[in-house]
Amino acid sequence: MTFDLQYLSDYVAIRQLNALYNRYADIGDGEAYAGLYTEDAEFHIVGNRVYHGRAEIAPAASATRVTVHVTTEPEIEIEGDVARQRVRMLSIYRAEDGSRNEFVASGWYIDELKRTAEGWRYHRRRVELDIPVSEVFRKMTISEQFAQLANG
Repeated sequence: MTFDLQYLSDYVAIRQLNALYNRYADIGDGEAYAGLYTEDAEFHIVGNRVYHGRAEIAPAASATRVTVHVTTEPEIEIEGDVARQRVRMLSIYRAEDGSRNEFVASGWYIDELKRTAEGWRYHRRRVELDIPVSEVFRKMTISEQFAQLANG
């Protein structure tokens, strides 16, 4: 496999997209978080639901302030203006009062990304957790807003 300058530039841009995803999710900035997706994106949490478009995705992120999102080195394949990515993720519960952090779950993000006028964006993001999503919610002390979204 050869890596030209365009590939390396795209790779770095996708890594930055992942970093912003984690930060915006951690602080619950739903609008900035949703802006990382294409207008017609799908965000699928297996065992929970599929969020369609930025309007549905934004409130989901706004409710995640008690979760720390961690991702590892991604596997990225780039073909022109489309990319595929697989990246290991970890979720950690962060108590709102700052008293504790607890491991919640691991899993995978499996993504299709598109190059847009705004840069690389998630087009299809699939979350495959290593434990049932109901167990994730049970392990967390969740806000009423997050509980309502989970029951969608």
